[in-house]
Amino acid sequence: MAKTGLILEGGGMRGSYTAGVLDAFLSMGIQMEDIIGVSAGAANAISYVSGQYGRNLEIYNTCINRKYLSLWNFLTTGSFFGMKYVFYEVTRNIIPFDYGAFRHSRKKLTIVATNVADGKPFYRQLHDLNDEADMKYLCATAAIPMASTIVHVDGHKLMDGGASDSVPIAYSLSRGNRKNVIVLTRNAGFRHHKSKMGWYAYVRYPAHRAFAHTVVNRYQYYNESIRLAEWEEKNGNALIIRPTQPIIAGRMEKDPQKLSAQYQVGYQDAMAQKERLLAFLAGSENVSITKAQTSP
Repeated sequence: MAKTGLILEGGGMRGSYTAGVLDAFLSMGIQMEDIIGVSAGAANAISYVSGQYGRNLEIYNTCINRKYLSLWNFLTTGSFFGMKYVFYEVTRNIIPFDYGAFRHSRKKLTIVATNVADGKPFYRQLHDLNDEADMKYLCATAAIPMASTIVHVDGHKLMDGGASDSVPIAYSLSRGNRKNVIVLTRNAGFRHHKSKMGWYAYVRYPAHRAFAHTVVNRYQYYNESIRLAEWEEKNGNALIIRPTQPIIAGRMEKDPQKLSAQYQVGYQDAMAQKERLLAFLAGSENVSITKAQTSP
């Protein structure tokens, strides 16, 4: 029996698409146990692991305010995304997260960050989000270079995994996942191009030139990962889910209506592939199909 991984790309508020896909999985009763999430992909994944259907959509509908994402945050904290609000206040007080369900779930989430010291990908499995270190690792994967502060945890200096491994297909294969479901937040055919402002990474991080080099060359790492993912799909070893309609919610989107609409696209895209998904997952030793949850 083959093992199957679930890979979740980031993309800031484009992650509302991924939230829809993951709720569709819960609707279909698809429980994937080896999840690798990058940035917003990881942030959305925690509710999938805890089995809290609809929680991400509720956040997009009710919590997108100045505390969540704003220039005011950047000027006062150094990060456009309000990490304390997003990962602490929301999860504990506003739309409660089920910490116990996450801790005891058979589904396991590995986050991808980037090590600022050497610019290389950094992987960490989360066990308990009541543990301060695990929560900091979750914050680290979402700490966008240029737009956030460096996260210090367990002696590591970390930032967004999207800089070094946006689509960790090679890493999943190295873990023994012969098959992979890959959720992307860009349309088919998208490729990154070299930024004309890449030089600014060396100005922003003068003491971490290896990290700056990674940020500048992110487009190459991303495109290589997409090529590998599409090659795996062509050979029957991957199933890619990505937007079938034009992206309507960008990386810094704050309009709840657009975020909700993009969530619905993700939900519908996943449901449209139900039969293909179930056939692809059949026989996977680390995937189970359980009682479906209520659809929206």
